Amino acid sequence: MTPFLAAATGFGAAAAAAALDGTATILESRAAHATRHRARRYSIWLSVDLLGWATAVVALRFLPVFAVQAVLATQIAFAAVSARRSLTARDLTAVGGTAAGLGLVAASATTRTGPAAPEPVVVAVLGGLAVLLAVVALSAKREGPVPHALLAGLAYGGSRVALRAVLQTPVLVMADLVRMPLVYLALAFTVLGIAMYATSLRQTVPAVPSAVTTMTGVVFPGALAILLLGDRVRPGWWWLTGFGVLLAGAGVFALVRGEAGRPSRV
Repeated sequence: MTPFLAAATGFGAAAAAAALDGTATILESRAAHATRHRARRYSIWLSVDLLGWATAVVALRFLPVFAVQAVLATQIAFAAVSARRSLTARDLTAVGGTAAGLGLVAASATTRTGPAAPEPVVVAVLGGLAVLLAVVALSAKREGPVPHALLAGLAYGGSRVALRAVLQTPVLVMADLVRMPLVYLALAFTVLGIAMYATSLRQTVPAVPSAVTTMTGVVFPGALAILLLGDRVRPGWWWLTGFGVLLAGAGVFALVRGEAGRPSRV
């Protein structure tokens, strides 16, 4: 497959995953606040969310982690539309700034990769992160929506890095997969992310958890994948990448600040 076709396939899969994730966010938010048929609503949401997860795996096969995560950030638009009666003009501007900044991050991606760290190092780093996040999550049960969304972003990001590491390993049969610690780490991160994201959505409008989780899920795993898996930024684009991160960070900060003045929905 040519580099152009690989990039097109990766971005196409990431865009589809973003649409599915955005739809799942809307469904999950409605299920979290529903008083009837909550279990059925959650089962529908989980089905859509898992389909989005599988599509993102395809994207990770062809693109760096930070690029896939940045494309997935377009789900913020879905969350904003679903809560349009609750968002102010400033909130919508913040959402747009976040999406634009992450778009610059995605544009700076290249399909070329450098040398990756040995698998035991990757497993040790991600395993330590999983334990740390689990401990923090257990101690943050009564915290607000932003801390839970932050934990969700870190967990989802850890899952993407673990999956990317699996995809970089020459696996030929299912028996190889079931023996890989990275597979179980990816599952553990995903379960923790789902739990933290659902908790955050029950406490506020969907756009806030979506923005915080997405921003965290771009910057942190993107940097981790650059260090551990050999992901690379397009030559000469580092300054645009940095500007995109700052712009997206400003948008998330504006959303979180606006949320601080609103009553809790717990």
